[in-house]
Amino acid sequence: MFTKLLEAVSIRTRGERALADIVELARFHRIQSSPGYDAAADWLERRLTALGLPVERVEATGDGVTRHQGFPMPEGWECRHARASLHGVNGEEPLADFARAPLSIVQRSDRASGRYPLVAIESLDELDRFDVRGKAVLLATHAQRSHERAVVARGAAGLVCDGRRLVPPARTEEHDRDSLAYTSFWWLADRPRGWGVVVSPARGAELRRRLAAGESLEVQVEFDCARGPRRFALVSATIPGELPGEVLITSHLCHPQPGANDNASGSAATLECARVLSEIAGSGEWGRPRRTVRFLWMPEFTGTFAWQALRPDRAQATVAALNLDMVGERQEDCASTLRLERAPYFLGSFADELLGRVLTASQAWARDAAAPHSTLARVEETAYSGGSDHALWLDPSHRVPCPMLIQWPDRYYHSDLDTPDRCDPESLALAVRAGATYAAFIAAAGAAEMGWLTDLVSRGARRRLLSALSHERAGDATRAEYERAERALASIGRLAFGLPQRHESRRALAVSLPLAAEHLEGVWESEIRDALPRASETAGARSGRVPVRAVNALACPIRWLAPGWDALGEARQEQLLALESGIPGGSAALDVAWFACDGRRDMGEIAVCVTREGWPVELAQLEEWFEFAVALGFCGWREGELAD
Repeated sequence: MFTKLLEAVSIRTRGERALADIVELARFHRIQSSPGYDAAADWLERRLTALGLPVERVEATGDGVTRHQGFPMPEGWECRHARASLHGVNGEEPLADFARAPLSIVQRSDRASGRYPLVAIESLDELDRFDVRGKAVLLATHAQRSHERAVVARGAAGLVCDGRRLVPPARTEEHDRDSLAYTSFWWLADRPRGWGVVVSPARGAELRRRLAAGESLEVQVEFDCARGPRRFALVSATIPGELPGEVLITSHLCHPQPGANDNASGSAATLECARVLSEIAGSGEWGRPRRTVRFLWMPEFTGTFAWQALRPDRAQATVAALNLDMVGERQEDCASTLRLERAPYFLGSFADELLGRVLTASQAWARDAAAPHSTLARVEETAYSGGSDHALWLDPSHRVPCPMLIQWPDRYYHSDLDTPDRCDPESLALAVRAGATYAAFIAAAGAAEMGWLTDLVSRGARRRLLSALSHERAGDATRAEYERAERALASIGRLAFGLPQRHESRRALAVSLPLAAEHLEGVWESEIRDALPRASETAGARSGRVPVRAVNALACPIRWLAPGWDALGEARQEQLLALESGIPGGSAALDVAWFACDGRRDMGEIAVCVTREGWPVELAQLEEWFEFAVALGFCGWREGELAD
């Protein structure tokens, strides 16, 4: 049904052109609420204007105080210059220089000037055994937490950070030991500021060896950094349509220089989608009537929270979306796979099945008769893992079908080695072909396309149900897939957004969706139910406790920015962080629990949702986390009624 659109998209897609855009974007140090981000937004606006597309620029206030949907907007920051040097038996040695390597300092560092003794510790738990007052502390733990505990609580002068996120086997301790990790503070307006230097794991190991051998080392810093309220831009462009509703392709524009794969690649791919679809619209190959397609670039999380709050009419009119985040990688270099990340099962939609079908058709399949179904691209479909802007669209406060395309894992993630030479035109072209075709199909979908889509979802549901029978927890897996299918079929009705009741698309759906639901029930009864092993389904624990959201949006994903964080105190803060890292599935599982928090499900039902999604959590763990969520201001409690 989408084949002609894919052909039209493929003819026009230029991976090399998208790669050239990555090179341009990688010149900007695109930290949120900074001059570099503004310059990148200006560059993007000029490109969109040259395409002749209507451009909308929404300005949000970044002051560390304003909150949109509970999330604080980042305070403006500018680094005029920042240098650090090391002093020891070798005399003065360069340690950091923002002008040469922007990631050599902790982003959002405050003004600083002085010379301080260096001390190394292995973990924050060691702070009680060391006198760090007035010293620079070398450690590999999280910068914000290290600042709170070492600088604010114990009087350290500042930080020297040599930590990074490991993603084995793609990135282990032995990989890229000379890289500088993207390390950042994030201040609320009234929080005490500080400074930090970033060194590579290899340099950090050298400093630790020298200190352990008894050498006295000092760090001298000269940081000229400014902070204060700043406006930052959410840039969008549209290909206007005649039908109600919008289809959204979104990607975050922010991240430090070079930030090529993350996320100049997604931003460039979205720009290429805009180019290609504008050409198709002009050629008449797309057809009419169709829905508006919107392209949105913004700071990650921050910008989507702001867009949904500042343009609620646009958000409510979004019938489907796609998040492009890190889609341009040279897979053999970065050890990555292109992943289609779907929604949790109880938020299932037609979008996951449609994008999967389009992505398969978009690949460059071998033409050799001996291997007709092989492709050089590594591609897979994965469960929800969060960590990007699709989470905000999937949240039940918006419930917009929004899969994500992402290359993951990534050997050079959040480092100064995330450079354009690690990007690949073929990877970019694949993402553009899939994304543009997906958006074009949804935008133009009429009664015939909705019927085809209903059949596609129905076939996919049967396939997933039969596959779930082989799962080690077959009862949970099949129940999850059955509900996913129910939700996916119902979500096709979103394509009737704003259409009159007598419109042919509404009449077609009124016939096809009940028949598809009846067929799904028949598949369950005839092929699935009797094939299930006995006692293969999780029995939810009874609970009368029902969490009720205080903020109707994704719970603030950076916990120390939540309104109630400071009131927790150090001990409870550490308890919360340990709980989150110890729960099966970590932050992704907690996102799922939050998605399931609808004011009706009790704790036992929410625990079943998380378990069926693939993370078998203990009810006690989840209840403990929701107690913290109450303290942070995310939600409250009401007592439900237990059935007899």
